[in-house]
Amino acid sequence: MYNQTDVRFADGIRYSYNDALSAELDKLTNVQLYDTRAWQKFVLLFKNPGVDDHDRGWRGEYWGKMMRGACFTYSVTRDEKLYRVLAETCRDMLTAQDDLGRFSTYSVEKEFDGWDVWSRKYIMLGYIYFLEICKNQEFADEILAAVCRHADYMIDKFGYAEEGKLILPARTNFWDGLNNCSIMEPFVFLYTLTDEPRYLEFAEYIRSFGGTLKANLFDLAYENKLPVYKYHVTKAYEMISCFEGLAEYSKIMNSERDRQTVINFADNVLANESTILGCLGCQYESFDHAAAEQFNETHTGIMQETCVTVTWMKFMWQLYRITGDPKYMDEFEISMYNAMSASLRRHIDPEANGGIALPIHSYNPLRHAPRFKEVGGYKNLDDKSWYGCCVCISSAGFALEATASAATDKIGNLYLNLFRNGTVSTNAVDITLSTGYPYAEDSTIHGKVTRYDLPVKIYLRHPKWSKTATLKFSGITITSDKPGSYLCIDGLGEDFEFDYLLDMTPYAVHPSDCVPDTGVDHYIAVRRGPLTYALDETLDAEPVIPLTDESIKNAKYTSADTECRSALTLTAADGTPVTLIDYASAGQDDGHNVCAWIKTK
Repeated sequence: MYNQTDVRFADGIRYSYNDALSAELDKLTNVQLYDTRAWQKFVLLFKNPGVDDHDRGWRGEYWGKMMRGACFTYSVTRDEKLYRVLAETCRDMLTAQDDLGRFSTYSVEKEFDGWDVWSRKYIMLGYIYFLEICKNQEFADEILAAVCRHADYMIDKFGYAEEGKLILPARTNFWDGLNNCSIMEPFVFLYTLTDEPRYLEFAEYIRSFGGTLKANLFDLAYENKLPVYKYHVTKAYEMISCFEGLAEYSKIMNSERDRQTVINFADNVLANESTILGCLGCQYESFDHAAAEQFNETHTGIMQETCVTVTWMKFMWQLYRITGDPKYMDEFEISMYNAMSASLRRHIDPEANGGIALPIHSYNPLRHAPRFKEVGGYKNLDDKSWYGCCVCISSAGFALEATASAATDKIGNLYLNLFRNGTVSTNAVDITLSTGYPYAEDSTIHGKVTRYDLPVKIYLRHPKWSKTATLKFSGITITSDKPGSYLCIDGLGEDFEFDYLLDMTPYAVHPSDCVPDTGVDHYIAVRRGPLTYALDETLDAEPVIPLTDESIKNAKYTSADTECRSALTLTAADGTPVTLIDYASAGQDDGHNVCAWIKTK
């Protein structure tokens, strides 16, 4: 079996997908990432320092956050038009750096308040990820020098009180400094790019706080005695971002304690916060024991935030690369097909918002409700348009759906974690997958291997939701009854084909499956594979439908009147016929509600 510590980032893996998920990425690229007007408006914010002074805003995050996702997208698609757009806006942003070396939407007089440091973090991340794809060394050198000046300004200002410097987490009045401490990640990256000790020293300084001013969250996670929703701050997106920094720090320092801290935190969140959609948080955007609170009927509107979805997916991919444990890819897949896919608006008005598209839903309802129309984290860009945090971050999530689909280990073994329609290639293997998984009635995953260099092995993930998995190739049949493992193709040195079959029988999910002894017994959810199914309805009151395990198990694949990717028909205990569609498609039309947790009595 694989060595868990050897699984690494998918360096050198090439993807060419043609399926519903690639169509989502294409749509977002066309309506958002190609839009030079939006990029220009983002840069203009930095050329008008002080634009965030009056409301201690986060407008400064938009450029870097969207740049990171756009670079992820280019790494997958190799879209030359996109590259030209990104190179142009990177050059434009260089002209916005002030004489002090700052990229900031705050004036010097108001700097480091509110979300200034958070936004400076995203400038660093946006540029650092662009350096990974930059084709011009002179341009790359210019960017790196600018990022170093930007970073050095902060190093000069922040430190310990006895040094006469500002204390990093004390400078913001939000979340006890959690947003400021998340800047550790790009400082670790900057150290790996430059080998300059001052960047590692500053990362160590940030680490010493453990995420906040008043409590060391890293120590709490390592001790592993307290659920995350009982930490003194609970903001999900920002907290995960801090632990992303610790994950990168643990790699360069080879720190087993920090590595275990990151794993403990991830497992804590996974156990206490993950919902039926693979997202976190039902009380606004914070940890709140969402595994239980997802049934709480008082939570409506702002919940299951897209920023949290993307950050959670990115973190799950990080945990998989650290541990090799496929349970993190199980969670990634559920997030991908449900919360992430649902975030892309079906209807995008190109004339609204001053002609700047807002193609993303910021929140995902869990029970009988319309998709919330408000733009999360919105701030005005000018007097004609505004933008939001979830809109900026979304492309990172859609691009990661390709990046995380496969991984290799140190000896070149290939791990197929997500089963997309298209081609995956490494230095040793070329595989073309043909499948309608998970939407189609026949979700068989057919693979054609046209290059296979021994002694490389191919592993196929057996998801936690599939009771059995069957792999057939070259007259060999391998059956597994151990979800959470891999099936292995080994010892073939010629072209061959295979079929991989997972158990796609619809099944019920009860509140007690999410949280034992929850006391809630009047809701039920329906899954088929990784897909959560939902009602798409226009009723004024929440419907009550007596679904049972047996009625769900006997559900049939069908078509639906509402546009969707997958639909099931079943009969409730009272004889009522019911049609459910994939969650991501439900509630996308005006006047329609979405209902994933269905009330049974």
